Amino acid sequence: MELSERELRAMTRDLDEMHGDLFPRFRVVLAEMTERWRESAGHERSVVRLRATRRTFLRGGLATAGLVGGGTVLAACGSSDSGSAVNATTSSSTSTASPDLTVARLAASLEVLAVNTYQTVLDAAGKGSLGTVPPAIATFVTTAKAQHADHANAWNSALTGAGLQAQTAPDPHYNKIVQQALPTVKTVVDAAKLALTLETVAVETYTAGSALVTDKKNRLVALTIAPVEAQHVAILHYVLGQYPVPDSFVKTDMAASPNDLTEAG
Repeated sequence: MELSERELRAMTRDLDEMHGDLFPRFRVVLAEMTERWRESAGHERSVVRLRATRRTFLRGGLATAGLVGGGTVLAACGSSDSGSAVNATTSSSTSTASPDLTVARLAASLEVLAVNTYQTVLDAAGKGSLGTVPPAIATFVTTAKAQHADHANAWNSALTGAGLQAQTAPDPHYNKIVQQALPTVKTVVDAAKLALTLETVAVETYTAGSALVTDKKNRLVALTIAPVEAQHVAILHYVLGQYPVPDSFVKTDMAASPNDLTEAG
């Protein structure tokens, strides 16, 4: 399959139109999901405060008994209270919304990685390190990077809206792979192969992630944005002279794992 600048430009325009159509829907569904997370977090904070109040009441009563009995009960209560507080806090963070929030954070980390990688490719192209770069490919890279930035910002808006920190670091596992591969990227083809790997990971992660979330409505979020990522994959296959859709079904072999987020530590 020969690379056609005209066809590639047309595919990129179609991609941009698809993103323009789906992204507003993605943001609406994501906003609804954020509101559910916020309500869930508020409920859990109320439960934690109630438990803390009960512990304080019981500690006060036991402290009085301890003073009467020589202070032994007070000492025992004091030695275990800090552990109870930690357990209560930990319990509040491992909520029913936690799997969904973890998937959101994982998605954001992959979007950040894609933005960083595409920017590195653009920087290398600007320095002439990749040789001759067809204008249509440069346009696609710029377009894909902007779309990933939109996705990352949307996910992080949801995370911060739920009272959590934004995910500004890339997925640790795949970031290591990218950093190891970058020194070997010398041509446009090399860059396209690396980008294809990342885009495939994104598609498979959104697909696998939709099965991990606990709220059925939240699955719409991943399923709404996945077609854009899939189109990135198709275009990169085309750039590499391959059939745009090599597989009939989306696999999940390369999907990022929520465990990836623990590698940073």
